[in-house]
Amino acid sequence: MRHTSAPPFSNPPSTANRRRFILSGIGTTFASLLTAPSAEGGPTSENTRDLKKIASCAPGPWGRLSYYYFFLEAPAHVVEKFPLPNTTPRWIFDLADYEVIAAQLKQAGVDASQVDQLLQSRRMARDDRRVYVFPTAGMVENLSPETRSTLYAILARNPANTFYHSPVFFLTDSVEEWAKDSELPQAVVQRISRLAYKSGNALVFSDIPLLLGYASSIAEARFIMQKLTRVRTLLARLDLGPEDSIPDLLNYWSTGLGLRRKELEPLMRAVVRTEGVAHLDILHLLPPLPRKLLYTFPDLTFAVEGRMPDCHWTSLNFFNMRPQSYLLDSRLATSLVKQDFDKVEPPYRYGDVLMFISPDERAVHSATYLAGDIVFSKNGANMLTPWLLMRLPDLEKLYDVAPENTRIVAFRHKASAESLTKH
Repeated sequence: MRHTSAPPFSNPPSTANRRRFILSGIGTTFASLLTAPSAEGGPTSENTRDLKKIASCAPGPWGRLSYYYFFLEAPAHVVEKFPLPNTTPRWIFDLADYEVIAAQLKQAGVDASQVDQLLQSRRMARDDRRVYVFPTAGMVENLSPETRSTLYAILARNPANTFYHSPVFFLTDSVEEWAKDSELPQAVVQRISRLAYKSGNALVFSDIPLLLGYASSIAEARFIMQKLTRVRTLLARLDLGPEDSIPDLLNYWSTGLGLRRKELEPLMRAVVRTEGVAHLDILHLLPPLPRKLLYTFPDLTFAVEGRMPDCHWTSLNFFNMRPQSYLLDSRLATSLVKQDFDKVEPPYRYGDVLMFISPDERAVHSATYLAGDIVFSKNGANMLTPWLLMRLPDLEKLYDVAPENTRIVAFRHKASAESLTKH
């Protein structure tokens, strides 16, 4: 991590960081709008199979944090604004790769006889840029998990393969766990589970066209699409008792600058003094803008700006009373980071901006660090991705954080950094 200034922001992400919410229009259909990664165990004794279980973060200057999971999904009236995708499975290759398509398919594990069928003229089309291969539903259904994972990784290199480039991620250990209480028919859940595959350490799903092809009506197809926006988030709370130092907690949650201290101190002291009350929802500790946005989906009022809010707009507006529209411009957002922020090393502190830097030095994502391993994030610039709280390990899985892939670089506002050196 040698950066002394922020690398340029970038949308969409590079191939190594293609993990975006899928679905954003068909061409940009619903691509880049659905998602949910797969997570390991929590920082303590968390059991992700029991979503009702309250888990705890490691204690620190933020105090004692506990949390539990729940699911969000886009409202039906929002999903209805997006066209349904074509239900015909389609694999897209660049025309320049035409001569190696057969070798790539065989290398992925597709049976040689099926490769011959796929490359027949009735199952293939081309234009001046691309080659389109149309496998049958049976061929897609019968791919082994290993072949599916390898083949779809090849397809994901080409952004034209919308649903492979930006798959649905499951933040749970299984599709069944993700779908619990979703009202999805068991037959649909089972089909998603059979078609799910591993991408890195995450469980993902790409065969949305195939899945919708089994819907009996437009209403059912839209219902399935709505459920595919289902994403796991969490509700966090600050546990408070007589043993906790209110001045120390106020120093952390006010970034050392006293931000909102007059608002936060009465809340914390009221919790400590009130019998039967032992915690404060972390929502009350957030500045006004993220407090307003948390657990919501963007509405059309944001569209008048010409672009929907993304992760960088979200991170850099975190402490602003009113969102600054110029932060929708990646160039200006980069300029702000270079001007007003310093690069810092862990441990992170409340309000730090965590940049996810790709191997080609682009900021493919950013999130705001809160406490423990909890961050505030918006994972996509569209109406079907909400503002939410996530555990940092889940976000790292979503954006391929690994020594050979993405790395995290943290930035702290200079005013906050200066105040900390005085304490």
